[in-house]
Amino acid sequence: MHPRRPDIEAALADLRTRVPGGKVVDHWSSNPPWPTPEQQRLRDKWLDSMAEALEVALTRQDFVPITIPEARSPPDWEFIVAHALSRHGGQVASFPHFSETRQRDGETFITLGADSDQLVIYQGPLELHGHVHLSGTVVVLGDLIVHGALMDGDPADSGLVVIGNERVRALSAGADHVVTGDLEVDLLVPSGSDGSLAVGGEVRARLRLESSTADEEARRWLEPLPSNKVLNHFWALCREVGSGRTKVRPPP
Repeated sequence: MHPRRPDIEAALADLRTRVPGGKVVDHWSSNPPWPTPEQQRLRDKWLDSMAEALEVALTRQDFVPITIPEARSPPDWEFIVAHALSRHGGQVASFPHFSETRQRDGETFITLGADSDQLVIYQGPLELHGHVHLSGTVVVLGDLIVHGALMDGDPADSGLVVIGNERVRALSAGADHVVTGDLEVDLLVPSGSDGSLAVGGEVRARLRLESSTADEEARRWLEPLPSNKVLNHFWALCREVGSGRTKVRPPP
């Protein structure tokens, strides 16, 4: 057993019992312990990989992205490691480190994170002005506010954990995405990929589409109504709402 295992176990227990909404980590976890010896061996290996990542992260003078094992369970490995690092006062990133901001057609686009096999942990609260894409897995230690649209990506190469509340104008949800607190969005659109959205608090969405295009009922809530080209393309619609050009009417 890695000597940092007790720290990982303590962080996991803290998430389950003390962090509001933190028990959402059990959405993917295997608890009680897996029944067979082989499953227990794999679980120990998984926990030891977190302990090793924590040890490396705590010994670095400045924060650098953390390498994610190929066979991790998405995205609770990142969830637990980030919380353990925070509990021990380890170095984390601050925006705009590990990000890229560019302008296109008068709009701001922000890519947040590092490579697909790396984890970037940001100190929150984090407030971003523009449309946000993820690269790799990102954990925010605190609230996340996006004044724009957020595309969380594909579970094969990205993920998002918010240990706090999340507020975003328009969310294209496709990656593994965890929010311990409340999730508040004007528009929530599924991207069609196989990610999982897990929220420990309440989900408050003015308009939640069942597919990546807006049907006749959904169009009633959008003003002014965008073109059919925009309505039939989920990311274009998210950008339209995220920029404020189209608003989602509040419920009566």
